[in-house]
Amino acid sequence: MTETSTDRAADMPAIRVGMAQRPGTEPPCADGYDVQRRGGRVCAAVVDGAGHDAAVVRYARITPPVITHIGMTMGGLAALTTAGQMAHAYDVPPHASAVYARMEPGQPTAIQWIGDCRAYGWDGTALTRWSTDQTMGEYLRRNGVAVEIAEHHDNWSRTGLAQAGAAMCREAQIPAAVRLVLLVTDGVSDQVGHEWMEALCRAHAAEPQALADALVAAAEADAEGYRDDATVIVLAYAPASAGPGGHRG
Repeated sequence: MTETSTDRAADMPAIRVGMAQRPGTEPPCADGYDVQRRGGRVCAAVVDGAGHDAAVVRYARITPPVITHIGMTMGGLAALTTAGQMAHAYDVPPHASAVYARMEPGQPTAIQWIGDCRAYGWDGTALTRWSTDQTMGEYLRRNGVAVEIAEHHDNWSRTGLAQAGAAMCREAQIPAAVRLVLLVTDGVSDQVGHEWMEALCRAHAAEPQALADALVAAAEADAEGYRDDATVIVLAYAPASAGPGGHRG
């Protein structure tokens, strides 16, 4: 019997998706997110706009689908660069960070990012951050500046989508054995400590939507009462017994 493409698709482990967003204390929400599927492949993107004016909010909402659609056919670098060129359609280009992931059964999960949106992987035991923030604080740390000085510059993003290109975007591959990947805006990563995020992954790894909901719910206000917009996409391979279906959130 000849194996058909339909047979192969049926044998592929399903990728389940959880998505959640909680607007911050300063409206309107300037985060955006999108997921696109084709066969067994899933492309996802999270965008975090800086500020809350109308141009930033619009840009953060329209660019994630552009990133996932271009990423599906041309890859993450082309996707981020295309979305970055869109910033120049405005009188003043909006500033935004973005992270993109492509997950496909049997392959490493490819991630590309610019700015300070983050990608994490949960391997069933530990949560690992696979992206590195492109902030002034991180730049100072890498150049030997004292941590207590560098941390005051963590909210200063050195680059964003408007500057996206081969020289500015970063990429990594998360091993195929890592079966759960998180994409988050800094409204989550700044307010939910790594150990807490890891504990939530341990508690909710089997339910991507529950994990996404728990992560945005855990993003509490800072000492001054401000809460940033918080957005999460969870990509996870379904357990073998879960069947071919998936949950998009």
